[in-house]
Amino acid sequence: MRLLMWLALAVLVIFALRKKSLTPPSSGYPSSARQPENNDTGETMLCCDRCQVYFPASEAILRGEKVYCCAAHADQI
Repeated sequence: MRLLMWLALAVLVIFALRKKSLTPPSSGYPSSARQPENNDTGETMLCCDRCQVYFPASEAILRGEKVYCCAAHADQI
């Protein structure tokens, strides 16, 4: 009976550790971050104010201080 208890505890610990290792770490950026750090491996990515999708800065459409990924989102103010 004692062996069964230790086995069950070991299985629970393994599942907990496995779940923790599969969980992606948080990016460290607040949800309102508009421009993540550039890691010098590519183009700077910006966040669309409408759909919250990241896209290359070269494709940005600016309306005032807001940044959009496409003209359709920029026009839906």
